[in-house]
Amino acid sequence: MNWHNFENKRILGTVPVEADGSANFEVPPDTYVFFQLLDENGMMIQSMRSGTIIQPGESQGCVGCHDERTTSSGPPRHNVLAMQRAPSRLDGWHGASRLFSFTQEVQPVLTKYCVSCHDFGKTDKNKIVLAADRDVFFNAAYEELWAKHSIKCVGGGPPDIQPPMSWGSHASKLIELVRTNHAEVKLGAEEVDRLITWVDLNAPYYPSYASVFPGNLAGRSPLTTPQIARLAELTGVDLRKHDSHSSLTQALVSFDRPELSPILAKMDNSGAAFHEALEIIRAGAKALAETPREDMPDCALKGIDVARNERYLRCANEAEASLAAIREGRKHYDAGRSD
Repeated sequence: MNWHNFENKRILGTVPVEADGSANFEVPPDTYVFFQLLDENGMMIQSMRSGTIIQPGESQGCVGCHDERTTSSGPPRHNVLAMQRAPSRLDGWHGASRLFSFTQEVQPVLTKYCVSCHDFGKTDKNKIVLAADRDVFFNAAYEELWAKHSIKCVGGGPPDIQPPMSWGSHASKLIELVRTNHAEVKLGAEEVDRLITWVDLNAPYYPSYASVFPGNLAGRSPLTTPQIARLAELTGVDLRKHDSHSSLTQALVSFDRPELSPILAKMDNSGAAFHEALEIIRAGAKALAETPREDMPDCALKGIDVARNERYLRCANEAEASLAAIREGRKHYDAGRSD
């Protein structure tokens, strides 16, 4: 669902770390959570790359993953600062907790401050395009930030423990530029935080695993396989070769402004091949308008994802009913059972 990254994420909030390095905070139960250590600028120093789940009413520390359960003396209770106060509460992140979407959280910042210089036709091939135009897989800004190494993320690998500040916002050119007022452009504190946080989350794009084009390339393309094949014949560029998270490429198609698609740049714009290729891209734009995908605000679940979501809701309701029965000291039988 992203380049090198396979988790959709929510930001639950930030809590303080005491002078002795201790922290004490509440997290929502039955929720897969992971933690990052931030510096005074909200930039990631180090991150968990797995997570943990806390049961209702449970207290949990770091022993077990970061120390031997059978040999440690147990979590300290009174001799660390964080345990001398009530647990902190997660404070959210620029509003209510929500699934993180690049086009909703990050792209507006790039559009406001960067696109006037970094747009199609305004940069040479060595510079970056930061426009919002949707491509076959993602959008132009997202693809170019990855392809031109303006961010440094580890994604799904490597498996080794990474040194502090070796990836994420501290190691990313994009963040260095915005923090030093590149081209005399000064972003607001929240806007800088949005870019920093996105990179430190491993640069996700889609907020959902769901797909409205499951039969098409990567499950995200509004163009069908025959349309992709014909576009390759006409332009000499086969988008199927870029259907891989090991293949970094700049944006090639614009469904928002089809005539500016870089895939057409070397073609004779007066020829029949150019016009046929342009019409294929316009057909993709029409398909997106009729069926918005997961990086668009009007997207709705379709097909098998509707059934999957209904099953999830049934399971969640059953789990909540079972927990309520435990709390109230009564029995609760699984749906469909009477014994």
